[in-house]
Amino acid sequence: MRVLACRLRRGRTDADATLPTWFLPPAGWPLPVRGWRTLWREVGATDVVVVNGTRHALPPLAAFAARFRGKEVLFVLHGSGAPFTGSWLYHGLLGSLFEWALTRPAVRISRPVSVSRAGVDGARNRYGVKATHVPFPLRELPPAERARRPDGASPLRIAWVGRLYPEKDPVQAVVAVDRVRRVRAATLELYGEGILATELEELARSRPWLSIHGPRSWEAIQEIQGRAHVCLSTSRREGAQLAVLEPLSRGVPVVCTRVGDAPLYYLHPALARFCVPSAHPDGTATAILELASSYERYSAAFSENANLLRASHRDGVEKFVSLIEAAATPRRLASGWSPAPARLRGRGR
Repeated sequence: MRVLACRLRRGRTDADATLPTWFLPPAGWPLPVRGWRTLWREVGATDVVVVNGTRHALPPLAAFAARFRGKEVLFVLHGSGAPFTGSWLYHGLLGSLFEWALTRPAVRISRPVSVSRAGVDGARNRYGVKATHVPFPLRELPPAERARRPDGASPLRIAWVGRLYPEKDPVQAVVAVDRVRRVRAATLELYGEGILATELEELARSRPWLSIHGPRSWEAIQEIQGRAHVCLSTSRREGAQLAVLEPLSRGVPVVCTRVGDAPLYYLHPALARFCVPSAHPDGTATAILELASSYERYSAAFSENANLLRASHRDGVEKFVSLIEAAATPRRLASGWSPAPARLRGRGR
């Protein structure tokens, strides 16, 4: 396996090959500007090309190059297909043009794969294709030590992990914890980077209990989430929420918004109350306080839920490998199998 990626503005990447890239303001959107021979060479040396990301330029460009060279493409869809919200210019106009000119045709010449069930419906509604669902392939997760029950004298430790962007809505997390603190002491630590960093740092100046941290390694995030009393996610749109799925799979208590596949992660019947409506800080605060009030009982339920959740995602890696092998085998041509998805005509199909 070889990894082709955009060249980072700073720091190094683990990719085997990179393309020179401009990062367009305000959000730092990556646009490859050179290195087309590298793209052509890397694609040509493969049996199967796997691309990720429908809103970046490199994945559809790699898909086009791959099909031109007779290679099969698996296009992994991470989102739910819900409409983007935000700037009318960037999300409404330019985003729509980008999708119609690049993403939609690239997905249609590929074999789309969704790592969330919400994404299967999104692919049908947004691109008119039938995506194969693969449970998100979980890494080998370290065991989590069960946090001590928070007592009235010490603050409840809350961790939020994600990109600091409006769709992740970290500001909503601050509002919710503000309301938690009307009842009991609590701290909130946010980890990530993005265009909302300045606004969040301004909020932290008047809130000594709020800490804004930059990005951390995957290993560091596991440690941070493992020592928190509760992990919090306030996303407005998601497919598979990794910042929810991973801690839940370790038995760490999580309160999150009811978007994408998140409701499917709370398999224990006692835990559904901790998956709350988005943009509803009162509901989020109520769920956090309920968890804190019966921490030992709910911690045991989260541990049971973790076993169920890991079992439901156990075959994710094997299923994805089987898709790669099916795309790579020469027998696909002899059997007439085509990797291109079935086009859906009409809403009833």
